[in-house]
Amino acid sequence: MFLKVISIIVFTVFFAGILYGSEEIIEITYFGHSMFLIKSSTVSIVTDPFNPAVGFPLPDVKADIVTVSHEHSDHNNVSLIKGNPVIVRGSTEAKGIKFTGIPSYHDNKGGTLRGNNTVIRWTLGGITFAHFGDYGEDELTEEQYEKLKGTDVIFIPVGGVYTIDASKALNIIQKISPKMAIVMHYRTDSYGLKVLASIEDIKKTISGLEKMPSKIKISKSSLPTKTRIIYGDIIKP
Repeated sequence: MFLKVISIIVFTVFFAGILYGSEEIIEITYFGHSMFLIKSSTVSIVTDPFNPAVGFPLPDVKADIVTVSHEHSDHNNVSLIKGNPVIVRGSTEAKGIKFTGIPSYHDNKGGTLRGNNTVIRWTLGGITFAHFGDYGEDELTEEQYEKLKGTDVIFIPVGGVYTIDASKALNIIQKISPKMAIVMHYRTDSYGLKVLASIEDIKKTISGLEKMPSKIKISKSSLPTKTRIIYGDIIKP
């Protein structure tokens, strides 16, 4: 009888490992502005690290990879990140991850106002991510759409002034139809550039906008079937 019970326990543990053991859990942390930490069990990626002028608390963070969408000081403060990370600015491979840089503009005037911007796309833990940086075009070009369709999670600016606003962001979200859209590049009551739209302003345009904690964990199977649009609380100092 004892051996039978042990066999059942071993089988249960083994079967659970088959079901869940191979699925990667991805942790996403929001620091404010356009800066996130996306971390699996084997690699960590920071996006668009900001400088003190942005007004968010500077985090103490280490990463293997840092992505930079463009060379403005509120998005390229790579010296902030510890760990001697690989810097990704476009299409390349780093730490076994293939990154695709999708050319775009920082404004809706062909880059004549604020220059170029790169949307960076990659896959981690079976989940495809795309970080839009300071995307400023009124809508996706057909070429951009072809490279972005099928993306699971997007990080997209909504604050206006230097990027698209919430209305244009919503149109892009609806076109791509990701599983999850995480908005960024806005101000809060205490932090952020004062010229940007507040989260309360954004809620007036994006109905159903959900608040998430500063850290969330996702997996491929946990992603929703219908697009969720969320914004994050930030890590407090």
